[in-house]
Amino acid sequence: MKKVLIFVLAGLSLAATVFANLGDVVGTIAIPGGSQAGMGITDNYLYVTNYTQGRIYMLNPTSGSVMGSFAAAGGTNTRGLAGVGTGYLWQNQGYSSPYPTYQTNATTGSVYASFNMPAVYCHGIDPLCTGDGGAGTSYLIVSCYSSYRIYFMTTAGSIASSMTITPQMYDIAYDWRNELIWGGMNSAVCSAVNTTGSTVASFSAPVGNIYGMAYYGQYLYVGGTSGNIYRIHCPSGFTGVQPASLGRVKALYR
Repeated sequence: MKKVLIFVLAGLSLAATVFANLGDVVGTIAIPGGSQAGMGITDNYLYVTNYTQGRIYMLNPTSGSVMGSFAAAGGTNTRGLAGVGTGYLWQNQGYSSPYPTYQTNATTGSVYASFNMPAVYCHGIDPLCTGDGGAGTSYLIVSCYSSYRIYFMTTAGSIASSMTITPQMYDIAYDWRNELIWGGMNSAVCSAVNTTGSTVASFSAPVGNIYGMAYYGQYLYVGGTSGNIYRIHCPSGFTGVQPASLGRVKALYR
């Protein structure tokens, strides 16, 4: 089949069309309290860490309505979140030795178990899963932004494997439909690596500092210091994504 190059202006409003492409913003959600570092999704809730409050908020992933909140297990040092199956939320304590992650109740925040991260600055965590909300989780994916490294860990805390990556990733989100790990940090770029570490896609992000990321229902949820979480289209089976250096113009093949 012949491939046609299509250019799309990222600034166009696409809320009323079905022709949204990878990287298009389709909605925004206000961050409770305005400060966040870490996101995760399970049980149809979007979980957001407010690190200045040391609190985790449960949001409706479409409307952004606050459905509940509880104290973060690691207090103000809590960063990345991962929803794993039904009823479980993992919380990373990224800036206080010995840098544990906690397995907690997804409604109350009660701690069931914990283990230490493999290195300092392991901020991001997400499930290696086969469905939304962490369904079918086989490993936990952990990102260390200082060493440009991804770890695959069991839910008991053992390191199964690790890999070096090129983009720096503060928080991460596992896109199970495309089998990609998305992440970003301070460069206003969302990048995707496959499970062998190769960078395969990127696009310009709507925020400069990417402190939280989650994936749910073919959308990436990306938050930073702007006070908003952006819901970004991330379709199945996209190909030919050009480098984010194209700026506000994205190129896609179909």
